[in-house]
Amino acid sequence: MIKTLVIDDEISICRSLEALLSKEGYQVTMANSGAAGLSLVDDSDFDVVFTDLRLPDMSGLDILARIKKKRPFTQLILITGYASIETAVEAIKLGAYDYLTKPLSIDKVRITVKRALEKIALTEEIQHLRQELSQCFGFENLIGKSPKMQEVFKIVRQTAGSDSNFLVTGESGTGKELVARAIHYNSSRKGNRFVPVNCGAISRELVEAELFGYVKGAFTGAVRDKTGFLELASDGTLFLDEIGETTPDFQVKLLRVLQEGEFNKVGSPYTTKVNVRIIAATNRNLEKAMADGSFREDLYYRLNVISIHIPSLKQRREDIPLLTLHFLEKYSKKRADNNVKGITPSAMEALMNYSYPGNVRELENAIEYAIAFAHGNEITSDDLPKSIRGREETVPKIHLKPLKAARVEFERSFVIAALKECNGNISKTARLLDIYRQSLQQKIKELSIHLDTVKDDDE
Repeated sequence: MIKTLVIDDEISICRSLEALLSKEGYQVTMANSGAAGLSLVDDSDFDVVFTDLRLPDMSGLDILARIKKKRPFTQLILITGYASIETAVEAIKLGAYDYLTKPLSIDKVRITVKRALEKIALTEEIQHLRQELSQCFGFENLIGKSPKMQEVFKIVRQTAGSDSNFLVTGESGTGKELVARAIHYNSSRKGNRFVPVNCGAISRELVEAELFGYVKGAFTGAVRDKTGFLELASDGTLFLDEIGETTPDFQVKLLRVLQEGEFNKVGSPYTTKVNVRIIAATNRNLEKAMADGSFREDLYYRLNVISIHIPSLKQRREDIPLLTLHFLEKYSKKRADNNVKGITPSAMEALMNYSYPGNVRELENAIEYAIAFAHGNEITSDDLPKSIRGREETVPKIHLKPLKAARVEFERSFVIAALKECNGNISKTARLLDIYRQSLQQKIKELSIHLDTVKDDDE
């Protein structure tokens, strides 16, 4: 609900504004002095504040300056019976939205509040777009050179420009939302909102109200109209994560949106038109869910126009070093000293040998954890989470040494990790490393690697 505050020592002004604003559906709080008003602002975040220019204990301009410093997005409207151009200019310079003179006009108050709220909405939209742009969602946040990830990139490049619906599947933590964002930000809808909704995080009783919105009085607690996620994503993209957790009743209504491009808000007899692209994601087996009746077949085929399967991290181990360096750069910036610049070969080997039941998300968490505990300028095996350390072999601790020697040691560990991934097969390892077979054999000889020690214990 929109929260308004009226600061005025004239009770009649307070009561008049309370009656008018309450009738418009706003929550109204009143204060009869500047000190009382500022105390309320300290404890609560108001959308709009009306304040008299002359109060018993301070000037309305002082109140204006202090509120703007503490609550920069609050819209302030000055009220006075002593209008002057100089005062109006000073008030606007201090951040006032508008300036009203007594006696107050009902229409003028109503219009001014409406426009102030429109400014708040515009400011929030600009902030949202800046935040989205700062994250630069594209292919740069989809990390991987493995054939399986290259196939994902290929599908996104070829189909993002279409307006078809997508179904993204994969285990939890594989990056399904990142793929959905890449699709959106490489499409013609990129200038509009990308709205992510985790269907599994919303109770089944509320998911319909959250997605479609509702009108005032639709149910107990519906004290005002609410815009749903679907309408919020109009002309953009709606990402429905964990779509497999929804009920068949809800699925019927979602199917109507896909077929007709319209829906009814909860409690409303009127239809609302919407133009939205839907990307759904799940870690469940929807074919099995259709067989047992928990997921509608007609909805499945409406969503599954273009399908993308995200491989688990253990299916693309060759991407672990790239992902590790990406997260290392990302989280090292968050440390005040920003000293962590690299990772020791033994730590990288431990990361390569781990099975990652939590997929990329678990690797990301592991690197963030290691950076927090790192004592030097490199992540060591001792800095990694115990679950990952427990899988590594005993390796002598790496101490500082000349750069050339460190590079050789890192290269040796990297080649060993690749050989283990291919179970010692020279040809497969050469293809994985994108080098000639003869070059790999020479490298193995130079680095004194014994092939009988690189068999993958997990095979």
